[in-house]
Amino acid sequence: RCTPQPTGNPTMSMIGNFLQVSPSELQALIDDPSSVEEFIYPEEEERENCIDIDKAWHGIHFLLTGDAWEGALPLSNVVLGGTEIGGDVGYGPARYITADDVRAVTEAIADLTPQDLAKRYDASALTRNEIYPEIWDEGDDAIQYLTTYYESLRDYFLDASSRGNAMLKYVN
Repeated sequence: RCTPQPTGNPTMSMIGNFLQVSPSELQALIDDPSSVEEFIYPEEEERENCIDIDKAWHGIHFLLTGDAWEGALPLSNVVLGGTEIGGDVGYGPARYITADDVRAVTEAIADLTPQDLAKRYDASALTRNEIYPEIWDEGDDAIQYLTTYYESLRDYFLDASSRGNAMLKYVN
């Protein structure tokens, strides 16, 4: 499940959320970007086809790309990449990647295990690059935190790709 809509407390944690959407749903959002917030935070129901990766989003991005905010495709599209859409939904606008982008990401990460990601872990590099949430001196606990959420995210992309879905991503 995704994190509910923020309530206005500016000191809240920054949680990474991912929401699978069909290509037709994505096209409708592209056609009417003002509907993105309502789509992400429906009033009558809770989203079922989404996940959050807590505060691990920035660390996972860094371990995948070696860069704090950018990186090479397709790995930069796993967490932070994509095209902005709509207004602020927590910490800026949502981003989307198309079903083709989801397939490309999935091909890039399908064989990248949590253990492979753990081998990229360098606490001093994460700290030096100010990677949120700046817990990197916690050793094995920090590695476990990132790899557990990475595995969930990788499985989520595999599922989205198998369904031919696109993806909305946002931090709230």
